[in-house]
Amino acid sequence: MGVSNVRYVRGNCLAASISHPRILIHSCNCNGSWGGGIAYQLGAKFPKAEGDYIELCEKFGSSLLGKFVLIPSYTDSTLLIGCLFTASFGGSQQGTGDSILSYTKQALEDMRIKIFSDTGSGGEIDSFSRKYIQRFKDKLKVPVADYKLEMPQINSGIFGVPWPKTEQLLAEQSSLSFTVYVL
Repeated sequence: MGVSNVRYVRGNCLAASISHPRILIHSCNCNGSWGGGIAYQLGAKFPKAEGDYIELCEKFGSSLLGKFVLIPSYTDSTLLIGCLFTASFGGSQQGTGDSILSYTKQALEDMRIKIFSDTGSGGEIDSFSRKYIQRFKDKLKVPVADYKLEMPQINSGIFGVPWPKTEQLLAEQSSLSFTVYVL
């Protein structure tokens, strides 16, 4: 665990005591199910955000693979939810580790572009999903680019990808800094 742009913190990434502006990043499927892991916890805590995610999946399905979408938590102006679409389905049908890593790499690059240029490809997914943040923009305390990038050890739970492989993808995004929560 010696990647220079990744900092590790022991604790729960959903702790109520965290109050700085941050984007909580997680990897998810395109099937509209936040049914396990951190996604389940996000859905339980932020049901309106989960509703946005479901709407997005119902409209675009697997064409979301390799994309990043930012969704407000709606209850906390300091917390935005960053969805990396890395698998078509959840559970045992999520795909191979290699496909998840490939889509994670694409989604991280999409995230970097969207957060720091406030644009996307201009395609239908970006145009449609931009409305989520637009509806919430007046509640944001700082520009989205100033939010810290935080996550649990994505892909390593339900998706079963060894953490060092995902950590390497984070290292490749050398212009970004990530805080990773470990329990």
